[in-house]
Amino acid sequence: MKIRRQSQGPLSKGDQIEVKRPNGAYYAATVLRPPSAMQINMVFVEYHAEDGSKCVRGYVDLTHVRPSPPLELNRCFKIGDAVDAYWENGWHQGVVRDLLKDSKYVVGFHGNEGKVEEKSEIHQCNLRLHREWDDGSWVPSMAELANSSNENGDKPRNVKLKIVFRKKQADAEFRKGDEVEITSDEEGFRGSWYNAVIVEYRGNDKYLVEYSTSRKEDGVPLRAEAKAQHIRPCPPELSPVASFCLREVVDARYNNGWWIGVISRVLDGSKYAVYFSLLDEELEFDHLKLRIHQDWKNGKWIIASEENSRRLVMNSNRLLHKMDVNEKRFRVKFPKGTRVEVKSDEPGYEGSWYSAIIVDSLGNDKYLVEYLTLKTEDLGAFLREEAYASYIRPRPQHARCTRRYKLFENVDAWYNDGWWIGQVIKVLTTWKYAVYFQTTNEVMEFEHNDLRLHQEWINGKWIIPSKRLATIADQSSAASEPPYRYFWYAVI
Repeated sequence: MKIRRQSQGPLSKGDQIEVKRPNGAYYAATVLRPPSAMQINMVFVEYHAEDGSKCVRGYVDLTHVRPSPPLELNRCFKIGDAVDAYWENGWHQGVVRDLLKDSKYVVGFHGNEGKVEEKSEIHQCNLRLHREWDDGSWVPSMAELANSSNENGDKPRNVKLKIVFRKKQADAEFRKGDEVEITSDEEGFRGSWYNAVIVEYRGNDKYLVEYSTSRKEDGVPLRAEAKAQHIRPCPPELSPVASFCLREVVDARYNNGWWIGVISRVLDGSKYAVYFSLLDEELEFDHLKLRIHQDWKNGKWIIASEENSRRLVMNSNRLLHKMDVNEKRFRVKFPKGTRVEVKSDEPGYEGSWYSAIIVDSLGNDKYLVEYLTLKTEDLGAFLREEAYASYIRPRPQHARCTRRYKLFENVDAWYNDGWWIGQVIKVLTTWKYAVYFQTTNEVMEFEHNDLRLHQEWINGKWIIPSKRLATIADQSSAASEPPYRYFWYAVI
C-alpha cells in the first residue's frame, strides 16, 4: 500500500507522521528524507525508542507509515469504544472497559489471539478513538465521527487496579493548594497577572483555580478554569529597593492584578508614573504598589533582562517624550482655601481619601492642609499636617449618583470619616448594597447615600474606571480569563 495523503501531497522533509513498530503500536516520527528514485518504497525517519531514552533514525517501509491523525479535543468515550492509548511513548490499541472519576478510564490492551492481556487506568487526555489509515483515508472518517454521539449513560465507579500507566508529560505541573499567578491572552488583559490557588487538575493541561482577590456577587471567591500556559508560580520575594529608576521595568498592583509597565516619571513622596505600552496608559503609583519585574523562563525566575526592558521602553518612547514636554502642564497648583481631598498612606488606611482645605503652600510641591473630618488627639482642633502635591486632588465632580448602583460597579464608600475605594458585589435592596474592599479583603453593607461614583484624578482630568463584566460561568464551567475588564472614560 502506498501512502496517499489527502490535500497534503507527497511526503516531504519535516513532515510529522506515525510509524508502526513490531509491537503493533504507532510512534510519532519526523521525516528526515522522503522516498526517492533509489528508495521508492522507503522513508528515512527519526522517532523515540520505546523506552524514550534516545532518538532512533532509520528507513521504514511505507506500508508502516501513516499521517498523524487529526486532533479531537475533549472527546468522551463509552464502554466498548475501540481506542488508542498513549503509553511508553507510543499509541497502543485497546478497548474501554470501564469509566472512572476525574476523566479517567479503564482500558484493556489486546494480547495474543485477541485476549485481554492487562487493564490499565488511562486519563482522557491520553486517549483517542482508534482509526485505520486505508488507501489515503481515515476509517471511520471525520464526518462519521462528527455524527456519532459521545453521550452515554454509564456512570463512573471506583475500581482498584494493580497496574497504572501514565504519560509523564500529562502529569500536573501544579498541585492542589499551590499559590500561582494567572494571566490571559484576551485583549485588555495581556501583561497582567492575578493571584490564585490551584483547586484541582482537570487534564488536557487545564486547572480549576480560585482567584484570591476576585469574588462572585454572593461574596464567594471566584473559581474558573485556566490553561497551563496561562499559569506560573508566584514570583519569589526580593529584597525591597529604596527607589525605582526612570525607565525601569516594574510590575504595578492595579485592579487586583500585577501589570507590566515602565517607570516614566519619578514623582515626589515615593510616587512614580508608570506607562503601560499594551494599554497606552500612564498611571501614578505609590512605591509600595510596585515590585521588581521578573520573567518566568524555562522553569526559572529571571530579573527583567536588558533586552526586554529596552523593548518595553522603545514601545513607549514617543509617549514618554510627549509627557516630558508637557509634564508641567499637568501639575496642578492649589491656592490657599481650596477644598481638596488628601490620600492617606498610613498602614491600614492606604488608598482612603479625606476632605481638607489648603492652608498654605510650603514649596517643593508640599502643602499644609487642614482636615475637615479628622481632629487632633485631644479633639480640640482639626488636624493639620504637611502633604505632597501627589497626595492631593480636587474634590471629585458629579460624584453623587441618583440612579441605583449596578453589580460590580466601582464606588467610593464613606467610612471612618473618609472615602474608601470598593466594588458593589451584591444589591441587597433597592438602595442598599454589599461592597467589597480589596485593600482590607472585607465586605460591608452601605446605604445608597453613603456611596459615590469612583473617579480617578489623572493628568488634570477626572476619569471614571467603568467596567464590563466578562462572561464567567460557575465552578464547573471553562473560563480562563480574570473576572473583570476595564475601560476608561473621561468625565465631561
